[in-house]
Amino acid sequence: MPSPLNHAILSIILLGSHVSTTKVADVPSVCDGLIEPSVLSIDKPLENIKANRGDSLVLRCAFYASPQPSITWYHRGKRVESHPAAQFETLLSATNLGQSVVESALRIDCLDERTAGEYFCEATSPCTQPVVTSSVVSINKAPKSITGTCKSLRQPLESPPLISVFTLSRIELPGGVTQLACRTHGYPAPKTTWYKIEEDESLSSIEGQRNYMHLPNGDLLIVGDEETISESFRCVAENPLGSAHQDASVIYMLA
Repeated sequence: MPSPLNHAILSIILLGSHVSTTKVADVPSVCDGLIEPSVLSIDKPLENIKANRGDSLVLRCAFYASPQPSITWYHRGKRVESHPAAQFETLLSATNLGQSVVESALRIDCLDERTAGEYFCEATSPCTQPVVTSSVVSINKAPKSITGTCKSLRQPLESPPLISVFTLSRIELPGGVTQLACRTHGYPAPKTTWYKIEEDESLSSIEGQRNYMHLPNGDLLIVGDEETISESFRCVAENPLGSAHQDASVIYMLA
């Protein structure tokens, strides 16, 4: 008998096939028929940063959202990175959408006059107005001797893993379909592995477990059951230069 996850994936594939052959105007919006209104707000705003010329920095922003948002980064008004939303929850056309906290990170490999300035982190959702948080990154005064430190780093270089988008937490209905984001940057391209965090804090692989699927983009697809109250997971990103990880929690609550 097919598992709940296979049933969910089959439903999504069939819906996706229908959408691809239907005019956009005829496709119902995910916002139509929602019992609870969609939400999108800033959970963790960007902060202004002053650092030394040549430093490597990571900017982080987070949003509380239902459905999960797309996140785009801008530097001085120019788009530098864009991360699509987790799509499975919106394709299922549910009347209740899970609520998530989604974090995004942007790495500045080397701070100088070219990479300093104002950064924007924008979250967009099909049901609400966009939400933006901003940061001014500036350079501390430093000796002229290190001017130009970053020039040699503008060539493609190896870099350690960075988890650039991650679903930190999720509130979902029992039996609901959850997509936890885990998108990465780094060179060589990091390999992602998902683990379930057991009650004793040990890690167990999700491979072969019937209600979990590791998606090609690095995300984890979960189909909850009627008995599980909460679950915790860890996404690990690794390449030859190192590793990074993030932990996510999913809580199943009745409407």
